[in-house]
Amino acid sequence: MKYFNKLCDTVNKIYLYLGVAMLIIICVACAVQVFTRYVIGSAAVGTEEISRYCFIWLGFLGSAVCVQNWSNAHISVLNDLLKGKVKSIHSIFLNIAVIVCGGVLFVQGMNCVSITANQLSSMLRIPMCYVYAAIPVGSFGMMLSAARRLLNEIYTMKGGKDL
Repeated sequence: MKYFNKLCDTVNKIYLYLGVAMLIIICVACAVQVFTRYVIGSAAVGTEEISRYCFIWLGFLGSAVCVQNWSNAHISVLNDLLKGKVKSIHSIFLNIAVIVCGGVLFVQGMNCVSITANQLSSMLRIPMCYVYAAIPVGSFGMMLSAARRLLNEIYTMKGGKDL
């Protein structure tokens, strides 16, 4: 379990750093776009496409990090009302739901990657499979984090401390 936790921490750290890099690229690309359009009078080629594709990657990488920290948007009314074993069962159910949804996203994301392998983006002419690869990469991180949370919840429910 120690190695699994270390793997999860490493993957989430990579996702976090990649997400920060994507955010920086988006900011730079948008600043260049605004500067060239309004100051120079002619928009830089490809900056809009770069920022759009980085935003897609940022969304999926950020989703995986949010699952790890359980900081994704959710309504906590039910969870706040539950106590003890019922709350643990609710948490187990939620983590299983995230794993199942992540699995569906992963499989369909891989389908998108294979379908778009020969399709090029309109401006930059990069293979669109690189853009769509964000789906299986992000869903893998979501499933990994949910599996860690699930195993931790089951372990603590059986009387152990957090792993």
